[in-house]
Amino acid sequence: MTPAYHRDSSFSQVARLHWLALIIALALVGGVIGYNLLLLRHRMLDQEQSRLMTQAKVIGNNLEHQLEVTSRALRGVVDDARILTDPRNRVLANQRLTILADAIPGIRTLVITDAAGVVIACNRPKLIGRSVALRQYFNEPRCHPNAATLYISPPFRSYLHNYLFDITKLLPGKGGRLGGVVSAGIDPDYFAEILQSALYAPDMVSAIVHADGARFMIMPFQGGQIGTNMAVSGSLFSRHQASGKAEDVYTDSYCNIAGEHRMVVLSSVQPPALKMDRPLVVIISRRPAAILEGWRYQLIFQGLLFLLTGVGSSLGLLLVHRRQKALERAARRTEELVGLRYQLLDYASQHSVHELLQYALDEVCRITASPVGFCHFVDPDQQGLTLQAWSSRTLKEFCRADGIGMHYGIDQAGVWADCVRTKAPVIHNEYAALPDKKGLPPGHAPVVRELTVPVIRDERVVAVLGVGNKESDYGEKDMVEVDYLADVTWEIIDGRRSQEELRQANELLATQARIDFLTGVYNRRMFDSLLAAEMTRACRYNEPLSLIMLDLDHFKQVNDSLGHRAGDQVLQKLAELLSGRIRSHDILSRWGGEEFLVLTPQSDITQAIALAEGLRELVEQYDFGSSLRITISCGVTSHCCGESAEAFVARADTALYEAKRNGRNRVERL
Repeated sequence: MTPAYHRDSSFSQVARLHWLALIIALALVGGVIGYNLLLLRHRMLDQEQSRLMTQAKVIGNNLEHQLEVTSRALRGVVDDARILTDPRNRVLANQRLTILADAIPGIRTLVITDAAGVVIACNRPKLIGRSVALRQYFNEPRCHPNAATLYISPPFRSYLHNYLFDITKLLPGKGGRLGGVVSAGIDPDYFAEILQSALYAPDMVSAIVHADGARFMIMPFQGGQIGTNMAVSGSLFSRHQASGKAEDVYTDSYCNIAGEHRMVVLSSVQPPALKMDRPLVVIISRRPAAILEGWRYQLIFQGLLFLLTGVGSSLGLLLVHRRQKALERAARRTEELVGLRYQLLDYASQHSVHELLQYALDEVCRITASPVGFCHFVDPDQQGLTLQAWSSRTLKEFCRADGIGMHYGIDQAGVWADCVRTKAPVIHNEYAALPDKKGLPPGHAPVVRELTVPVIRDERVVAVLGVGNKESDYGEKDMVEVDYLADVTWEIIDGRRSQEELRQANELLATQARIDFLTGVYNRRMFDSLLAAEMTRACRYNEPLSLIMLDLDHFKQVNDSLGHRAGDQVLQKLAELLSGRIRSHDILSRWGGEEFLVLTPQSDITQAIALAEGLRELVEQYDFGSSLRITISCGVTSHCCGESAEAFVARADTALYEAKRNGRNRVERL
């Protein structure tokens, strides 16, 4: 029997390993979830960055197209400047500019100035005669004249109170001097539609900014933001301009446009063919929080799922451990009761019935923590009881020894009568309050709580065994234990005729219950009980357990040719050979006929096969007399926790059948 402290220590070690394995498993799962969430976050940010870059290119392409169309229109005016600047052709010039402005989307105003900056022709008559000498779109060509340059002015508020920027080309004068400019004012409403079409999420912001930093257009429209200077120190716009790149992406930086952290794409528009003096910059952005909104839902969902998994698995493991501890306690209790049974058997072989009863009562009081224990014999007519024995402590502290042997009727038995009448255990945890307490026989101590169980033989109560005065209430567990020991004690008394008869009967019973009469090894009945115990132990302590089933080859020929007596001698000698070869803790049993089983605890399939091969070779080489040679076939298998004993043995039998089918005198595994 494995000591309790050793089992507790083993269980604690296994429990720690279980918790360690659970922690490692949860850590791995958490790591995988975290890694996948991190990958998902990067993937979502990369995808959004790609979408923003695409939208920036769409806006840039539209802007570039507008610049190209406007540039061609301005070149056409420059080519016809001699005609259009002639005072005699002012009406023609105005008509020409009106037609161009109407034909080209995005152009609000077309003007032609003289060398002094006075408007001499325009599609808007109100502007004719006004001086634009102070406007940058006139001053820049005047200060840096170049006929090939397309001048892009910063945004400004026009005489008509519209906010726009101008695209300008100079008109060459005599001697290479400035003859004037032709300039197109770009309509912001046209680009507002382009910017709006690029917004696919409510948190998006797009803008067009001049190279000098002045904001021309922003969507969603924010009137107070038009004309704001973006070229402040440290801004994304300034960093983009300083980088010299055509395109920059900032994944999570402070954006001056929105006044918050955003993912921002900045793309410069400056086609080489147009020879623009300054580029325009397209800016488009989104809030990272909005981009990752779906990811955050995944984070919360998977985090909660992981938390529930961790809590659920921890609770499950805790319940398993509690259940296993309960089973361990039950197993220890069962072992204790079985051990007590053997103690009673051993005690009974050397003591009288009265001594046996007192010893049994002492043990009953010990396991139920009761100071009072008693046993009454019941008359065959069920109408009277005789006090037969008290526990040792009862005699010393509670009752008189001369009360033993006292006989009284059922009507004087108090609660003991309930046990006789109902033929079932009775518990009274408030016995002192019962009205029939006054009917107790003389010499009995005051009893506050009491548990009585009947001993029934041939449908009659032959005895009542009970305990009393436990500090706490009696329960189901107490009842089961007392009932078990009462039955065991009476089994011993029932079978006892004399001390020698009891000893001989016990020895014979033990032998018949365990040993095969012919071979002297365990019989099938004993093997069944040992197999069940070893299967339980192997699963409890996670140890291997293997089984060998062996059979004599062509044994019928031995019986037919030499007779059954010779066959019996062969079986006896075979059992002797096998017993001498196996380990002390291996279990050998005769299964039936010429079949034997060898149960090998703490042996895996490889070790069991090696043992089976050794047994096969031992038998093959042995001379059974008169030059008789015998061989055996073996089937080997290992136990799987959770399977029945029948399935375990059946698998070994199947392996044995394979050994027979494949030629005999061999070992097969399954």
